Amino acid sequence: MNVYIREKKKKKKMIVCMLLFSFALMTTIPASAITIISIDNVFMNSGEDTVASIMINNVSNLGVADVNLTFDPSVVHVLSASNGDFDFLHAVIDNSTGVVRIGGIDYGDGLSGDVKLAEIALKAVGNHGEVSALNISINELKEAGAIETPIPAAEDNGTAFLNLPPVAIAISAHRYNNMGSDYPSKAFFNASSSYDPDNDSITNCNWDFGDGYSGEGKIVEHVYSSYNWNGTGYEPFYVHLTVEDSGGLANTTVIPVSVYMAGDANGDGKVNILDAVIVGREWREECTPSPTSYSWGERERADRADLNNDCKINIIDAVIVGANWRHTAW
Repeated sequence: MNVYIREKKKKKKMIVCMLLFSFALMTTIPASAITIISIDNVFMNSGEDTVASIMINNVSNLGVADVNLTFDPSVVHVLSASNGDFDFLHAVIDNSTGVVRIGGIDYGDGLSGDVKLAEIALKAVGNHGEVSALNISINELKEAGAIETPIPAAEDNGTAFLNLPPVAIAISAHRYNNMGSDYPSKAFFNASSSYDPDNDSITNCNWDFGDGYSGEGKIVEHVYSSYNWNGTGYEPFYVHLTVEDSGGLANTTVIPVSVYMAGDANGDGKVNILDAVIVGREWREECTPSPTSYSWGERERADRADLNNDCKINIIDAVIVGANWRHTAW
């Protein structure tokens, strides 16, 4: 009798453990494993055509897809829906109400992975600056097979912008910058070459200097209070420039910016006679700041010798070397 009770308790514990393990697996499924049906954002000028793809991502054994795409017919029209991954694709387009119903069928064992339902050809019929939501609603999403089990999915909608985003162009005035918190050295950045392809005005230029600090404006300066030494060499800071146009669209670019310890002209992590020689060989040279390229042009050694980035190589640069003599980056 006692043996029977002990065995019964063991089985009960095993069942509980299996249930807990199964629950743990279900609660640790990554978000990336969820099936998502989505459509791209699109950007175009009035009167232009473009293509957006409706994708069904992270799906398994997909046999049937039936979705609606709704839009503002005063802003965009749908010209066609084609080039999907299904064996059969059919679309009913109604530009008077702004609805497209798209159906796809796979005749095989089902589609898996990232599946394209259709490429949607759009035409901009509205005016510059107008927008239209591109909203997806699922009618059916089912597995291949006789039972046709429903597939749960999230919807990721898009937007059609009758506006082109600006182009962010970031310029660092100097290839080589030096830490300037103890000895004067500023890094200079210029966004003046940024532009908008459909001639909207650039309203904001925001900078992230990669060291926890930020700035705003087409032309900015920043003093770095540290450098990145990885044990064998310097690693750059990554500076982000985000520009925004008058229509509210934004674009970001990233540039690497070299920052050395004060007095290190040759970038070897040490301040010694080699740095003094570089300064001496470029003595009394000057440069002219440029909004579109490096101030020193292709003169890399002169850029290194200009330790305080004032476009003049003189006694101040020599003093910076002398004041940091025998300092190392480690």
